[in-house]
Amino acid sequence: MRSLPAVFLAVFLACGRRSEPRETIKLCDHTTSSRCDEQSVRRAAHNFLKNLVPGSRFTVITVACTSDQVETVYEINVPTRWGSGASQKRRAWLEAEEAHLEGLRLRRPERCSGVIGSIWRVSRLLQESERPVKELLVDSDLREVSPELGFNFEKSVPSAEAFLARIKEKGLLPDLRGVRLVIYGVHDDASPDSRRWTSQQAADLRAAWSAVFRAAGVERIEFRAIAPWEKSDSATVAWSDPR
Repeated sequence: MRSLPAVFLAVFLACGRRSEPRETIKLCDHTTSSRCDEQSVRRAAHNFLKNLVPGSRFTVITVACTSDQVETVYEINVPTRWGSGASQKRRAWLEAEEAHLEGLRLRRPERCSGVIGSIWRVSRLLQESERPVKELLVDSDLREVSPELGFNFEKSVPSAEAFLARIKEKGLLPDLRGVRLVIYGVHDDASPDSRRWTSQQAADLRAAWSAVFRAAGVERIEFRAIAPWEKSDSATVAWSDPR
């Protein structure tokens, strides 16, 4: 088993500042066109651990074909208190979490991708949480392909109006008020099911999802190629809507 990076232990074994417990959910779109995999889950979990707050929780949920098929595949629950011998207990706890992360395996990538249904399901969990800070990390290319809505973005991206209207009709508009939303994994490349992805499709996709997120209560929307905590020049915002 690999040892924890020294920076993790330095952060956690020190008497750092305390802040409010966080409810963080990473929604992993593990499909043939999206790029969320075991390594991206581990990187998100490590970022959570670097900013550890007692009483916080980090949950990984995979995107499913429909809203009633979403699955929790990993969870970290940070103890509220460590008690006596806190340093040794924290060290042992972190090493155990690292071992669990190394053993994480996801199922084979899905061919369908019910992104909005999965976001709706996750938003309910966030709103039900009593933790004061709520975060949603959407690791997805946002190419909706689901029988639940009847849209296939790989073939044709609907207008923002049509997409939002269908979501409301199906009762799948998420409530993201008060939730810090981070969207990454949005790319403009071709995929096995969309070999001629165009710049117009990319623009239409961003417009459609911007309309949905605004209706869900999100004040600022940014679509990133990779997670903001990953140091790379390509981590810049691909497209943002400041409204």
